[in-house]
Amino acid sequence: MFRFDVGQTLRVEIPPTQSPPHFETAQKDHGLLRIGPDKKRVTIKSDPAKRLEKEAQMLRLFQGCDSIRQLVDQTADPESLVLEYMDNNALDLLKKKQLPRIEAKRALKAALQALAVLHDNNIVHTDVKPDNILVKNSALGPLYKLGDLGDASPPDVVSNDGGHLIGAEIFCAPEVPLGIPWTTKAGIWGLGATGITLVDAPPSGDTQLSLAVLQIQNDFYGPISIEALKGLADDSILPLLRQFEENYQAFPLSSAPGSIRKEDVDFFGYVMRNWLRYED
Repeated sequence: MFRFDVGQTLRVEIPPTQSPPHFETAQKDHGLLRIGPDKKRVTIKSDPAKRLEKEAQMLRLFQGCDSIRQLVDQTADPESLVLEYMDNNALDLLKKKQLPRIEAKRALKAALQALAVLHDNNIVHTDVKPDNILVKNSALGPLYKLGDLGDASPPDVVSNDGGHLIGAEIFCAPEVPLGIPWTTKAGIWGLGATGITLVDAPPSGDTQLSLAVLQIQNDFYGPISIEALKGLADDSILPLLRQFEENYQAFPLSSAPGSIRKEDVDFFGYVMRNWLRYED
């Protein structure tokens, strides 16, 4: 992740004969808010270069679409996307009890309009969820747009072979965890799950899903080390981990061996520990 400093100037790639416009940091916030050359707020998004370019290509395809968050520009130093500024997202409004039913429906309508445009161009969003439905405050009332096209792609890409996981677990279409190649139908499923969440409240099984995922991880990768989690995890989860350990059996749907070699565990443990140190 790129680091931005307050007051930092971000240069835009332009022909050398023109004066360089710039985007200057206005404040540091969770959305990396900036002031653009016209003194309007924009959002600067940083990510690995390939991912940024992929999202930029997608956003250029849908430039001018009212229901999709717009690309304003790209900066070269450092590499980043300059995106249309949005004030919030539907999930945050829902948590704050600031999303009445009528507004939830308006948010879903905007997301549906965005998906219609994407699907007409044979593009799957892959990550439709409440926090990717963005809201902008205006004199006419809230305006809703679908954001985050970083993983959007055609349904027949090489990675879509039944083993490519997309989106957030609770909003994934069944074919994703089942390893079935996904199509534009996955986006519609995600929108339906999002609609239930926004209109009726989050699924009651949300916490159970986390436990189910934890159980699968325990069975697939081997029992989770209780010793390693001491002082890190809440003590209330330790009895559950003991139960997982006592009832451990190799994941029945896995094509992997029933047990993972210690040297493999040590190797990936080493990589993960050093990656965490790098991230810090």
